Amino acid sequence: MAVIYRRMCREDLDAVAALEAAAFSRPWSRGDFEKCLEMSERIYCVAEADGKVAGVAGLICSPPEAELLNVSVDAALRRKGIAEGLLKALIDEGEKAGIEAIVLEVRENNEPAKALYQKLGFKEEGRIKKCYSDPVEDGLVYWYRKES
Repeated sequence: MAVIYRRMCREDLDAVAALEAAAFSRPWSRGDFEKCLEMSERIYCVAEADGKVAGVAGLICSPPEAELLNVSVDAALRRKGIAEGLLKALIDEGEKAGIEAIVLEVRENNEPAKALYQKLGFKEEGRIKKCYSDPVEDGLVYWYRKES
């Protein structure tokens, strides 16, 4: 399976919204993603596998820092390295935009995501009590810092 990592475009919006709806209990809408395309401080990348959108992830940038948002991969294509490639592409795009550090929050029980973030060099640095609903769960705060 060939995977291409690229910036999100308008033609991706329906597929991106569908991925989001399948992955999260409180998903963003197509309109939310469409607004992101118009915001210069947002960087969104998609993974395209065999001609279809297989994953999406985004950053909201305030150089030299950014926040990682909306990491979603098609359920049928998980555990195939797509999320890792997507995040590497997003980190590269962020670095081109002057980003030196990225923060994210993740559900404390999301073991696959935590393992991926740690593999990419993110470090757990905090906890937000009862950050999530559906179900109620703490959020863990991770930071990635570009090596000098």
